[in-house]
Amino acid sequence: MLNSCVMHHHTGPATGIMVWGGIGYHCRTPLVRIAGTLNSQRYISEVLEPVVLPYLQGLATAIFQHDNARPHVARIVQRLFVNHQIELLPWPARSPDLSPIENLWSMVSQRLTQITPPAATPDQLRQRVEAAWSAVPQEHTRSLFESMPRHEAAVISNNGGYSGY
Repeated sequence: MLNSCVMHHHTGPATGIMVWGGIGYHCRTPLVRIAGTLNSQRYISEVLEPVVLPYLQGLATAIFQHDNARPHVARIVQRLFVNHQIELLPWPARSPDLSPIENLWSMVSQRLTQITPPAATPDQLRQRVEAAWSAVPQEHTRSLFESMPRHEAAVISNNGGYSGY
Protein backbone atom coordinates (compact mmCIF):
# COMPACT_ATOMS: atom_id res chain seq x y z
CA MET A 1 0.00 0.00 0.00
CA LEU A 2 2.89 2.40 0.58
CA ASN A 3 3.64 2.56 -3.13
CA SER A 4 0.00 3.29 -3.90
CA CYS A 5 -1.97 6.47 -3.66
CA VAL A 6 -5.02 6.36 -1.44
CA MET A 7 -7.47 9.20 -1.66
CA HIS A 8 -10.34 10.19 0.54
CA HIS A 9 -12.86 12.98 0.71
CA HIS A 10 -13.47 15.19 3.68
CA THR A 11 -15.80 18.00 4.53
CA GLY A 12 -14.39 20.85 6.48
CA PRO A 13 -12.23 21.66 8.31
CA ALA A 14 -14.29 24.75 9.20
CA THR A 15 -17.93 25.72 9.10
CA GLY A 16 -18.96 27.59 5.99
CA ILE A 17 -17.32 25.64 3.19
CA MET A 18 -16.97 22.05 2.09
CA VAL A 19 -13.81 20.85 0.41
CA TRP A 20 -12.60 17.57 -1.05
CA GLY A 21 -8.95 16.61 -1.14
CA GLY A 22 -6.97 13.51 -1.92
CA ILE A 23 -3.63 12.39 -0.54
CA GLY A 24 -1.08 9.81 -1.53
CA TYR A 25 2.30 8.72 -0.28
CA HIS A 26 4.17 10.91 -2.80
CA CYS A 27 1.48 13.36 -3.85
CA ARG A 28 -1.78 15.14 -3.12
CA THR A 29 -4.55 16.66 -5.19
CA PRO A 30 -5.59 20.26 -5.24
CA LEU A 31 -8.64 20.95 -3.11
CA VAL A 32 -12.06 21.02 -4.72
CA ARG A 33 -14.62 23.35 -3.18
CA ILE A 34 -18.08 21.81 -3.06
CA ALA A 35 -20.93 24.32 -3.06
CA GLY A 36 -24.20 23.09 -1.62
CA THR A 37 -25.07 19.44 -1.16
CA LEU A 38 -22.87 16.79 -2.73
CA ASN A 39 -24.84 14.04 -4.47
CA SER A 40 -23.53 11.16 -6.56
CA GLN A 41 -23.84 13.00 -9.89
CA ARG A 42 -21.99 16.04 -8.56
CA TYR A 43 -19.37 13.77 -6.96
CA ILE A 44 -18.73 12.34 -10.43
CA SER A 45 -18.84 15.61 -12.37
CA GLU A 46 -16.99 17.85 -9.87
CA VAL A 47 -14.55 15.48 -8.18
CA LEU A 48 -14.09 12.11 -9.86
CA GLU A 49 -13.98 13.04 -13.56
CA PRO A 50 -12.00 16.30 -13.40
CA VAL A 51 -9.63 15.45 -10.51
CA VAL A 52 -9.53 11.80 -9.47
CA LEU A 53 -9.45 10.05 -12.85
CA PRO A 54 -6.59 12.16 -14.28
CA TYR A 55 -4.73 11.94 -10.96
CA LEU A 56 -4.98 8.16 -10.77
CA GLN A 57 -4.08 7.73 -14.44
CA GLY A 58 -0.78 9.45 -13.69
CA LEU A 59 0.17 6.79 -11.14
CA ALA A 60 1.70 3.38 -11.78
CA THR A 61 -0.49 1.74 -9.12
CA ALA A 62 -3.26 3.17 -7.01
CA ILE A 63 -5.98 2.08 -4.64
CA PHE A 64 -8.76 4.59 -4.15
CA GLN A 65 -10.22 4.96 -0.67
CA HIS A 66 -13.36 6.78 0.27
CA ASP A 67 -15.90 6.25 3.01
CA ASN A 68 -19.46 4.96 2.83
CA ALA A 69 -21.14 8.34 2.35
CA ARG A 70 -24.19 8.07 0.09
CA PRO A 71 -22.65 9.84 -2.92
CA HIS A 72 -19.70 7.41 -2.77
CA VAL A 73 -21.66 4.16 -2.67
CA ALA A 74 -24.27 5.02 -5.30
CA ARG A 75 -24.49 2.54 -8.18
CA ILE A 76 -23.54 5.19 -10.75
CA VAL A 77 -20.33 5.93 -8.82
CA GLN A 78 -19.50 2.26 -8.37
CA ARG A 79 -20.04 1.72 -12.09
CA LEU A 80 -17.58 4.53 -12.89
CA PHE A 81 -14.88 2.79 -10.85
CA VAL A 82 -15.57 -0.55 -12.54
CA ASN A 83 -15.58 1.03 -16.02
CA HIS A 84 -12.23 2.73 -15.34
CA GLN A 85 -10.78 -0.36 -13.63
CA ILE A 86 -10.03 1.54 -10.44
CA GLU A 87 -9.35 -0.63 -7.42
CA LEU A 88 -11.20 0.42 -4.27
CA LEU A 89 -10.04 -0.18 -0.74
CA PRO A 90 -12.92 -1.80 1.16
CA TRP A 91 -14.17 0.60 3.79
CA PRO A 92 -15.60 -0.77 7.04
CA ALA A 93 -18.47 1.19 8.60
CA ARG A 94 -17.43 3.83 11.14
CA SER A 95 -13.66 3.47 10.71
CA PRO A 96 -12.04 6.91 10.92
CA ASP A 97 -9.04 5.23 12.62
CA LEU A 98 -8.26 3.68 9.24
CA SER A 99 -8.24 6.95 7.30
CA PRO A 100 -4.86 8.70 7.20
CA ILE A 101 -6.40 11.88 5.80
CA GLU A 102 -8.27 12.54 9.06
CA ASN A 103 -4.93 13.33 10.71
CA LEU A 104 -3.96 15.57 7.80
CA TRP A 105 -7.23 17.49 8.22
CA SER A 106 -6.29 17.96 11.89
CA MET A 107 -2.99 19.49 10.80
CA VAL A 108 -4.82 21.80 8.39
CA SER A 109 -7.30 22.77 11.10
CA GLN A 110 -4.50 23.47 13.58
CA ARG A 111 -2.85 25.81 11.06
CA LEU A 112 -6.18 27.60 10.53
CA THR A 113 -6.72 28.18 14.25
CA GLN A 114 -3.36 29.98 14.43
CA ILE A 115 -4.58 32.67 12.00
CA THR A 116 -6.37 35.64 13.52
CA PRO A 117 -8.82 37.13 13.02
CA PRO A 118 -11.03 34.31 11.73
CA ALA A 119 -11.91 34.37 8.04
CA ALA A 120 -14.60 36.94 7.33
CA THR A 121 -15.96 35.40 4.11
CA PRO A 122 -16.25 31.93 2.57
CA ASP A 123 -13.75 32.98 -0.13
CA GLN A 124 -11.23 34.09 2.46
CA LEU A 125 -11.75 30.81 4.33
CA ARG A 126 -11.24 28.84 1.10
CA GLN A 127 -7.96 30.68 0.45
CA ARG A 128 -6.77 29.95 3.97
CA VAL A 129 -7.76 26.28 3.77
CA GLU A 130 -5.93 25.92 0.45
CA ALA A 131 -2.82 27.60 1.88
CA ALA A 132 -2.88 25.39 4.99
CA TRP A 133 -3.45 22.25 2.84
CA SER A 134 -0.46 23.13 0.66
CA ALA A 135 1.74 24.04 3.65
CA VAL A 136 1.59 20.59 5.28
CA PRO A 137 4.86 18.94 4.24
CA GLN A 138 4.54 15.78 2.17
CA GLU A 139 6.82 14.03 4.67
CA HIS A 140 4.01 14.39 7.23
CA THR A 141 1.65 12.67 4.80
CA ARG A 142 4.15 9.86 4.25
CA SER A 143 4.44 9.34 8.01
CA LEU A 144 0.63 9.00 8.19
CA PHE A 145 0.77 6.19 5.63
CA GLU A 146 3.68 4.53 7.42
CA SER A 147 1.72 4.54 10.70
CA MET A 148 -1.25 2.66 9.19
CA PRO A 149 -0.06 -0.87 10.10
CA ARG A 150 0.03 0.20 13.78
CA HIS A 151 -3.45 1.73 13.47
CA GLU A 152 -4.81 -1.43 11.83
CA ALA A 153 -3.29 -3.63 14.57
CA ALA A 154 -4.82 -1.41 17.27
CA VAL A 155 -8.28 -1.53 15.66
CA ILE A 156 -8.05 -5.33 15.36
CA SER A 157 -6.93 -5.72 18.98
CA ASN A 158 -9.92 -3.58 20.05
CA ASN A 159 -12.31 -5.77 18.03
CA GLY A 160 -12.97 -2.98 15.56
CA GLY A 161 -13.36 -0.31 18.22
CA TYR A 162 -11.57 2.98 18.72
CA SER A 163 -7.80 2.50 18.67
CA GLY A 164 -6.70 5.62 20.51
CA TYR A 165 -5.10 7.18 17.41
